[in-house]
Amino acid sequence: MSLANILLACLGGGSNASPQAPYLSAQEASQLPLDTFVHRSLECAPSVLEQSRDFVDIFQGHMQRGASSAQVARIVRESLSRMGGAGASKATVDWACQMLMLASQEKDGGNTESYRPPQVAGGSYAQVAGSGNGGWETPKQQQHKQQQQQQSGGDVYIKSFFFPSEDSFAELINFLDSAKTSLDICVFNITDNDLARAIGNAKKRGVNVRIITDDEQLKCQGNDVERLSEQHGIPFKTDSDPQKFMHSKFAVIDRRAVWAGSYNWTVGARRSNNESVIVTNDSRTAQAFSGEFERLWSQF
Repeated sequence: MSLANILLACLGGGSNASPQAPYLSAQEASQLPLDTFVHRSLECAPSVLEQSRDFVDIFQGHMQRGASSAQVARIVRESLSRMGGAGASKATVDWACQMLMLASQEKDGGNTESYRPPQVAGGSYAQVAGSGNGGWETPKQQQHKQQQQQQSGGDVYIKSFFFPSEDSFAELINFLDSAKTSLDICVFNITDNDLARAIGNAKKRGVNVRIITDDEQLKCQGNDVERLSEQHGIPFKTDSDPQKFMHSKFAVIDRRAVWAGSYNWTVGARRSNNESVIVTNDSRTAQAFSGEFERLWSQF
């Protein structure tokens, strides 16, 4: 099986996320031989992406000590085969493709030292990259991106997600989990207990959480907003107008990154509905959504 075919297999996989993946520290990984390192890092891919810069350095060390791209491709293929479809989470696919790309660059004599994949789960979504190589950008957009990088300490990204999808849902959980200082949520309703748990955990971490929701939806069975207020002291406001809906669906973390789209924060939207979402750390977009949240918060 060629390296190109393996890359295609990786990009086509990842439909089944593994929510309970084991943890692998960079310190432990640095002591492993290449074949064990590749298999363990794929098996523990979510924690690897949290420490991606360290793991890239470890992997490049193996390449510099004589590992070949063919050897890496063989080990990746065998590891993915051993894990089976249920183990090939999106994080696993992402890390597999990153290793294959790095190995290919080394084979071609490219400068692998210049490549640094984004940290996603371990850092803030407001600070990491997520848009690939940015080839679609115009020169003016690239100039704006450079200005954004100077302000945020990382690359500017725009990512899209679609539902129903557990992989997309996992990205929403990661988004909420990456909040450091503030989490402003403006949604029609919240009835998914997993989302409510992530919101409560943010409050426990010391994040300043606020919620705006629809007054009629607040009365619905299973709505989690009042429970979050009672159990965690999270303030909330509603539109208090039975003639209108508070129908916005967005969240802003740290006033620097936005999750916005058609997605209702419900189990039905997660598992049944056709929904679409954009997430970005573009500063102008984040400022606009933060301003809208403050406007609604003051109005209600």
